[in-house]
Amino acid sequence: MTASPPHPVAARPSSTLTQFYLAYEWLARRQLLACTAVLFLTLGIRAALLPWLPVPLPAIHDEFSYLLAADTFASGRVTNPPHTMWRHFETFHELMQPTYASKYPPLQGLVLAFGQKLFGPPWAGVYLSMGLLCAAVCWMLQGWLTLNLALLGALLFLLRVGIFSYWMNSYWGGAVAGIGGSLVLGALPRIWRGHASHLITFALGLAILMHSRPWEGAVLALAAMGVLAWTVRPTAPGQTGSRSRTGLVRSAVAGAALLLVSLGAMAYVDFRVTGSPLTMPHALYDKQYVIAPNFAFLSLQPEPLYRHAAIRDLYTRWHVGVWRLAHDNAIDGVLTKVSIIYDFFFGFWPLLIPPLLWPYRLKTIEERAAVLILVIFLGVAIFPLSGLEVHYAAPVAGLLYVRFLQTLSRLHAWRPTGRPFGTAAAVFFATLVACQFGLNLSSTLRGETTARPFAIARNAVVQLLARTPGSQLVLVRYAAGHNPLEEWDWNRADIDGSLTVWARAMESETDPANDQELIEYYRQRQPSRQVWMLDADQTPPRLSHYSDAPNSEKETRR
Repeated sequence: MTASPPHPVAARPSSTLTQFYLAYEWLARRQLLACTAVLFLTLGIRAALLPWLPVPLPAIHDEFSYLLAADTFASGRVTNPPHTMWRHFETFHELMQPTYASKYPPLQGLVLAFGQKLFGPPWAGVYLSMGLLCAAVCWMLQGWLTLNLALLGALLFLLRVGIFSYWMNSYWGGAVAGIGGSLVLGALPRIWRGHASHLITFALGLAILMHSRPWEGAVLALAAMGVLAWTVRPTAPGQTGSRSRTGLVRSAVAGAALLLVSLGAMAYVDFRVTGSPLTMPHALYDKQYVIAPNFAFLSLQPEPLYRHAAIRDLYTRWHVGVWRLAHDNAIDGVLTKVSIIYDFFFGFWPLLIPPLLWPYRLKTIEERAAVLILVIFLGVAIFPLSGLEVHYAAPVAGLLYVRFLQTLSRLHAWRPTGRPFGTAAAVFFATLVACQFGLNLSSTLRGETTARPFAIARNAVVQLLARTPGSQLVLVRYAAGHNPLEEWDWNRADIDGSLTVWARAMESETDPANDQELIEYYRQRQPSRQVWMLDADQTPPRLSHYSDAPNSEKETRR
């Protein structure tokens, strides 16, 4: 009697899993193809979600400043001439003197300008750069880990950061600096293994950081070069190949030349915006407006002249409050920053803490280098800051996943009592990231919006004005106790050429002619422009013709 064949239902799951693993392994071994797959998977998933998660609405001060930079670059200019009536247009994170420009380094604005020129919405630049970041993280991980783990890490990064985070769904940045950091850190292990040509990749990453996050880029550069000095050994006499002295020198010269060009570009932009090649726009803006220093260990600066109460409130109350918390409670400040970074990149507090802090001995050069760079970067670039936004840590985004995956690979080999508890734990920790993606996806498909109420309210007024025939001038009036984080006064690069011009209502009992000064300016130059008053703190915001607006100076603030 012959034996009956295996039951097909019992055999199918094992066969399916085996085929899936073999396909995964096949893709992971083809490094360029794996990075390309991660790129298109990121872009494909986010594009598929557009009906439920549309192009984001700007709401944060920094977003509008970056959009000003995008509009400036898309217009073919590095900066804009100051407006005659610039005091009416003062706002956050934008210089009004000596030129009208964003205070931020130019690269994020250039990425948005690329999207604006080629596709219309500036967000297209964010969308493409985020796909490139996920691909760059995959490439970086391939230099630090086994190829199977590298692809796993890129997929986890895609699920956690690439689709639903504000790096993808705002104009605030993160992806550009992340790409720069990934190029620097991905080149690092390749260089110490003898691939000297990646010195050029290293320099390219530093150039990107120079024009996106210069402070954090400088700290990462010093940490990475320290690791290179520790790991790279002199070439033996007569040795040939990629580690030959000639190849090393040529790559180093090419990388140095790239960095010199980058420095020249930075000096040129600084000169055009601030009038000095050695004064960055950010530094000039801080000198004009900011009293709370960027570093918690420094003292408050003297208060400058503020012409608008909303600007004064932000910098003398909110900013000073953030600085004081970090200044007076250094340990709490550091723990808060650690919590913010952890929650953004991993989440599920505190379930994913063990694989990040597992106390195993650092055996390999990759493990020791990863920990050393993270300690230096976080300890020097992040922890001393007064405040923190997660994109400040974008240069080491991939390295955080290196540490996570290094621990998972160690756990995989952990077999107490001879049972594969470590494998189960590693699978559990990796699955948590996928579970979070599933929860985010579910809430998105149910129509749960992530847009801020302020962004929705502002967009409604913007759309109403866009449907109004002709050009408009909107004077924005705030009530006492206005939240300075909800700012309406944002304009395009060519203020007078815009269909809608936004300005601050500067009326007061002591100087009632302030508003008339601006109205008269446009009456002489653009007599057809309609004048409106927006009471921004009404619910909903109240837009009325200027002549019909209620006279409420005693209830408003300049």
